[in-house]
Amino acid sequence: MMEKIKAMGLLRNLLHLLAVFFILALPFARPVWHPEGAWELLMGAMIPATAPIIFVIMMFDLLMINVMASGADEQQQGAKRLITRSHLLLGSLLVIAWLLAFNGALLT
Repeated sequence: MMEKIKAMGLLRNLLHLLAVFFILALPFARPVWHPEGAWELLMGAMIPATAPIIFVIMMFDLLMINVMASGADEQQQGAKRLITRSHLLLGSLLVIAWLLAFNGALLT
């Protein structure tokens, strides 16, 4: 399994770790319109605003993986399938966590 994770590359693994951090932090984030302290600024504005950017970066990387997969051999195809599955899984979890964090602010 470590071989497959190493085959994905350092930057993708760091992007996945960042997405996991946001997935774990978003349930504690509540939108704050006028934050008074650093913690309220971080949890009420910065994390909820940055999560969609991480999602977009993951989807751009997924697009590039699919473009590059057309000329790849069988071993590279396996690594690209793993990257595709992990991007889709983490991206969907990130969007769900973001929507749940903003549920009250979006629907009122």
